[in-house]
Amino acid sequence: MVVDGKEAPPNPEQPSGPRTALRRAWTWVLLDGSRWWVTAALLALLFVVLGPVGHALLAVVEVETALAERHTVVPLVSTFLSGNFLLVSIVVSVSSLFVSQEQNTLPQQFGRVQSVVEYRRRLEDVAGLDHAPAAPERLLRVLSAEVLERAQQLQDELRAVDVDVRADVDAYVSSLSAETGEMNRELDGGATTFDVMLATMDYDHDRQINDLRGLRAEYGDALDERAEDRIDELLTLLQYFATAREYFKTVYMRQEFARLSRNLVVVSLPTIGLVSFALLHLNRLPQSHYLIVTVHVVALAPFTLLSVYVLRVSAVSSRTQAAGQFVAGRSGGDIRGPRED
Repeated sequence: MVVDGKEAPPNPEQPSGPRTALRRAWTWVLLDGSRWWVTAALLALLFVVLGPVGHALLAVVEVETALAERHTVVPLVSTFLSGNFLLVSIVVSVSSLFVSQEQNTLPQQFGRVQSVVEYRRRLEDVAGLDHAPAAPERLLRVLSAEVLERAQQLQDELRAVDVDVRADVDAYVSSLSAETGEMNRELDGGATTFDVMLATMDYDHDRQINDLRGLRAEYGDALDERAEDRIDELLTLLQYFATAREYFKTVYMRQEFARLSRNLVVVSLPTIGLVSFALLHLNRLPQSHYLIVTVHVVALAPFTLLSVYVLRVSAVSSRTQAAGQFVAGRSGGDIRGPRED
């Protein structure tokens, strides 16, 4: 049986080309970088484009004095000021939304706590654990280890069956082992919920569930009762893993939007003050190209900060999309490509 091969990881011994450097820079902007540092980098790039580069272009076309004309600067800065006030109102709306979600009645609060307790209790029963870890990274490590252990036990139990069955099961376990190892390496040193989300991005539980159900459907006659029970345990554990990751993603989204609201207020208030000062005293300020560019770049800081947060949230959301036992947004499986269930 043919395994649908995945793209091989880059060879660390090969020199990094421009495309690799651009990919790393984009990954840093999109996911890895601190939102403060990414915002600062983008604002610095914007200053260079509007400042030295813009100054050079204006000098070439001999319209340098046009930028310093106050009737051009005032409307633009006024627009930025209005936009920053609008952003502050958006922050208030977002914060109010999150606060309203936390304002539940006592039965609802008790139900939320009870559901988490019940989830952990059932997981302990299924996995045979005395105590399920509470820390997200430890819980996911335990879950993935239990899944891999059950898969390897299934592989050992099917040594005597048909060669086609063994080949497909071996391919499944090999893919599962690779994804588990990669996730555990990413989890090393992970201290935040976002680190957990980054580590689980390539752990494709939907595909694993789909392939496992496909194996059982195709080779059901060749499987004994113990193998069937092992597959049932695998499916259940994978469903628990999927539930945990979706829950942690919800927690991450709440934390991210809370940080966005706080940081937007921190950035917007001094920005509004600076832009207002520039408008009030524009007649007394020197007609400097770089001074005007600085005011414009500072005025764009709240928008830039909002953009980098939205980029990361959307990237995490799209790369951890889950469709239950359906496979959405990806092509091919780990075994023989896509299946028609």
